[in-house]
Amino acid sequence: MRYKILTIAILFAAVLTSTAQNTQNREHLSRKYTPAKEGLPAYYEQQARAMFKSGKWAEGRKMVEEGYDKYGSLSAYNELLGTYWFHFKDYDKARFYFIRSIKDDNGNLQSKAMLMKIEELTKHYSTAIVYCNELLEAAPYDFTLWKKKIELYRLDGNTVEATRLLQRLAEIYPDRVEVKKEIAWDYDQRYRKLVKTNNLVGQEEALRKLIEISPKDAEYQMALCNLLLKTGRLEQAADQAGHAATQVKQPMPFVEKKASILGDMTRYSEALSYISMSERTLSGVRGAQINQLKNKLEEERARYAAQNDPYTAYARLYEKNHSEEALTYLLNTSMSRGYLDDALMYIREARRRRGDTQNLLFREYTVQRRLGNKRAAIVLLERIHTMYPSNREVSEELCAIRLEEVRRQMDLNKYEEAIPMLEKLQTFSVDKETKTAIERRLLTCYIQTGKRQKALNQLEKSYSDPAKRAAMYEDIMTPYIKQLMAEGRLHQAEAEIIKVLNNENPSPDILRMGITTALLLKKNNDAVTLVEWGRKRYPTDPFFVLKEAQLKADVGDYEAALQRLRPMVDEYIGDSVVVGAYAGCCEAFAMKCMKEKRYDEAMQLIDEAMVYYPNNKQLILAKATIYEKQKEWKKAIEQYQLYHPSPYELGEYNNRMTMLRRRTMYNAVVIDYQRARPAKEDNISSKAFLSYSRYAKRNAYTFGVGYAGRDGATKVADGGDEGGSGVQLSGEWEHEWDDKLSTTAIVSWANKFFPKIRAELNGTYLLPYELTAKGSLSYRLIGGDKNTSLLSLGVGATKPINIFEVGADLRAFVMLGEKSANFDGHFFVNGSVIAKCYPIEGSKTNLFLTGSVGNAPEVSLIDNSMPIKFSQLNTMLGFGGVYSLNATLDFGLSGQWYTMSVKSDDATGVNNSKNYLYLNANVTVHF
Repeated sequence: MRYKILTIAILFAAVLTSTAQNTQNREHLSRKYTPAKEGLPAYYEQQARAMFKSGKWAEGRKMVEEGYDKYGSLSAYNELLGTYWFHFKDYDKARFYFIRSIKDDNGNLQSKAMLMKIEELTKHYSTAIVYCNELLEAAPYDFTLWKKKIELYRLDGNTVEATRLLQRLAEIYPDRVEVKKEIAWDYDQRYRKLVKTNNLVGQEEALRKLIEISPKDAEYQMALCNLLLKTGRLEQAADQAGHAATQVKQPMPFVEKKASILGDMTRYSEALSYISMSERTLSGVRGAQINQLKNKLEEERARYAAQNDPYTAYARLYEKNHSEEALTYLLNTSMSRGYLDDALMYIREARRRRGDTQNLLFREYTVQRRLGNKRAAIVLLERIHTMYPSNREVSEELCAIRLEEVRRQMDLNKYEEAIPMLEKLQTFSVDKETKTAIERRLLTCYIQTGKRQKALNQLEKSYSDPAKRAAMYEDIMTPYIKQLMAEGRLHQAEAEIIKVLNNENPSPDILRMGITTALLLKKNNDAVTLVEWGRKRYPTDPFFVLKEAQLKADVGDYEAALQRLRPMVDEYIGDSVVVGAYAGCCEAFAMKCMKEKRYDEAMQLIDEAMVYYPNNKQLILAKATIYEKQKEWKKAIEQYQLYHPSPYELGEYNNRMTMLRRRTMYNAVVIDYQRARPAKEDNISSKAFLSYSRYAKRNAYTFGVGYAGRDGATKVADGGDEGGSGVQLSGEWEHEWDDKLSTTAIVSWANKFFPKIRAELNGTYLLPYELTAKGSLSYRLIGGDKNTSLLSLGVGATKPINIFEVGADLRAFVMLGEKSANFDGHFFVNGSVIAKCYPIEGSKTNLFLTGSVGNAPEVSLIDNSMPIKFSQLNTMLGFGGVYSLNATLDFGLSGQWYTMSVKSDDATGVNNSKNYLYLNANVTVHF
C-alpha cells in the first residue's frame, strides 16, 4: 500500500513539474516576441524571424547582419544565421553558427534542437544524442525528445541502449499508449530476431514482455504457450493458455490448448472441469468442436484409469510413514512437473528434516522465483550467498539482480546510492565480463560524484587499454583542473595539466586549458609549444590558429600574425573572438607604424580591420590618433564623434574633443596682467600685455604690445626713482621643423621700463624616454639711462611622469656696459625647477609649483619690467595654475614670493633682504 501511494505521489510531482515547465516556456516565448523598438537588438531578431517565416531568406539574412554590425555577436543572431544556412542545406556553416549561439547563450534550446537535427541528417548520431541529452536536461519530461533519443540510438545501431531508454520511458509514462506501442514494437522486432537464431530463453522473455504490454494479442499468447511446451514446461503452458483464454477475443483455441495439455499430463478430470467452466464463463466456447474434445478426453481418461500414477502413490506412502525415499521422489517430481505449490511444501519438509542445505535453499529460491515472489526469492538468494559465498552460480545470479538495481539508480543520477552496492559486488565471485562491468560502473559513479582519488585508483582496475585509460584519466581530471583554474590556483592546475598531457593523447579541451594557464602564468614558451601541438593534432580547429596568431602578435611579429588571421576572419566572419583578435592585431601593428612615422601604412591597417569590425572602439580611437599625428584635426574630430565613450570615459573624451576643437582654431588673444609689491611697502609695480597669435600647420606667429606705468616711488635698475609709462612691441615666430625639433624666435622693442631691445632664440628637441631638451640664446639691452647689454645662455629639460611633468632650467648671464647699484658684476647664473600636475586627462588644466635660486633674478622678471637686482642672492618660490574652461577660453593665475639680498649702506655692513610678492593673471581666447 505504501509503495502505491509513493508511486502516485511521484507521478503527480512529475506532471506538475512538466506543466510548470511548459508554462514557463510559453511565458518565455511571449516575452521573446514582444514587438521591440527599431534599433534595439530584439528588433533585428524579430524582423529576421518574420522574413524567414515568409520565405524572404536573403532579406532576413541582411537584417541579421545589420544587427551584427550594430551589436556584435549575440546568441539569437547566430541562431538565425544557422537557420539560414540550414535552409540552404549548408550544414557545416549552419553547425558553426548554432555552436556560436550556444557559446553566447547555453540556454538557447532552439539552437541545440537544430544542431541535433543537423547531426542526424549528416549521420553523426552520437553527436546528435549529446545535443538531445542537453535538451532533456532543460525539459526532462518532454516525451518527443525521449522518442527522438531512442530513434537516434536505433539509427546508431545501439539497440540495447534504445531498449533501456524505452523501459525508462515506460517508468516515467506508465499509462501512455505511444510508449506501450513503441515498447511492443521493440520487443516484437527482438522476438522475431530471436526466433531466427533459435534463442528460446530470449524468445520467452520477449513474449512475456509483449503479453504484458498487449495481453489481448492472440499471436503472442499462443507463441508463448507453444514455447513453454517446446521446453517441456507443460504446467506453465497450461496456465498460460488458461490465462490467455480470459484475455483474447477468440478464446476457443486457448481453451482447446489448455485442455489438450492437461490431457497430455493425464489430468483428465481437471481438463474436463476446465472445459465445463469455460463453456459457462467464456463467450464463443460452444459447438461440435468442443464436444469432440470432451469426448476424446473422456476416452483417454478411461484408458488411463487402469494405470497408477507413481507420484500419487508416493504421496499416499509419504502420508503414512514419511519415508525418505518417498520425500525425495515427491520433491524431484514436483519440481520437474512444475507442481510449484507441492514443491514448496516438500522443500520445506526436507529442510526441516535435513537442515538448510545449499541444494534445498537454491531449490526453494527457484520455486519462489517461478511463483513470482521476487522479494522473497531475493532475500533467500542473499541468505544462500552469505552462507556459501564461493558458490559462483549463486554469486552470478545475485550479482545480475543487484546490477539491474544499480542501473536504475544510475539512470536516475543516484550515483551516491549506487556506490555502496557496487563496492560490495566487487567481492563477488563472478565471471570476468561481469567483473569488468562492475568496475567500470563504479568508476563512472566515482567520476560523477567528484571522488577524484577513488576514481584514479579505480581506473587501473577498469581499463587495461592505454588509450582508453588515458581518455578516462582526462575525464577524471578535467573537472578538477577547471575547479583549480576557477579558484586561481594556476600553478597546481598547470601541474595536473602536465600529467594529463604526458599521456600523449590530449583532447582539444585539455590543450585549451593548458594554453590558457600558460598564458596567465606568463609562460609564453610553454603556450607556444602547446599551440603547435594543437595545430598538429587538430589542424582545422580555429582556436589553435587564433592562439598562434595572438602569440606572434604578443612578441611583435604582427605580419606573421596577420598572415594567419586574414584567412580566418573571412571564414569565421560571424565569430566575434576571431574578428576581435584580427582587429586587435591590426590596431597594435598600426600603433607601431605610427610611432615609426609610417602614417599611411598605419591608416591602411586600421581601415582593413574596420571592414570587419566597424564599431570597434579601439580602432576608432587609433584612427583618430593617427589623424592627430598627421595634424588633420578636423578628420580626427570626425573620427572621435564615431566613438561612444562609457560613463567612466566621458570626462576624458570631452576634454580630448575640446583640445581637438581648439586645434582647429587658428587665432588666439592673450590678455596678461602682472603686479609686484614690496612686502613692507604699499608701492605697486604693474605691467599689462596684450598679444594676438595666428596658427598654421607647422608655424605660429604672435604680435604683442605691453604697457607699464610707474608713479616714481619704485627703485629701478639704475637706482633712481623714475615715474611715467613704458610701451613694448614684440613679435614671435614658432616653427616645427619635424616631430622632434621646434624653435621660437622673439624680438621686441620698448621705450622705457622693459628691455629696450630683446632678441632671443629658443629651441626644444624630443629625446628618447619622453625627455625634452631645451636651449636658449638671448640678448637684452637693459639698465634705463645706463645702457647695459645682457647676454644669456640657457639649457633645460622636462619629462612627463603619469599626470605630472617636472622640469629644470639653468641660465647664465654675461653683462657688458656700465654698472649700477643693481648691476654689480659681469657673470651671473640662475637655476630653477618646476613641477606641474595635470589632474584632468586630455586637458591643459594644470597646477604648478616652481622655485629658483641664483645671483641673477628670474629672467621673466627682467622681461616684465619688475624690480630686480643682480650680483646678490635671488630666491623665488611660486605657485599657480591654468584652467581650461572650454575650447575657447583659458584662465591663468599665479603668485611668486621673491627675495633679493641688499647690501647695507651704513657703517655696520650688514646685508638686508627685500621681499616682493608677484601676482599674475591672464586670459586666453581662442577663435
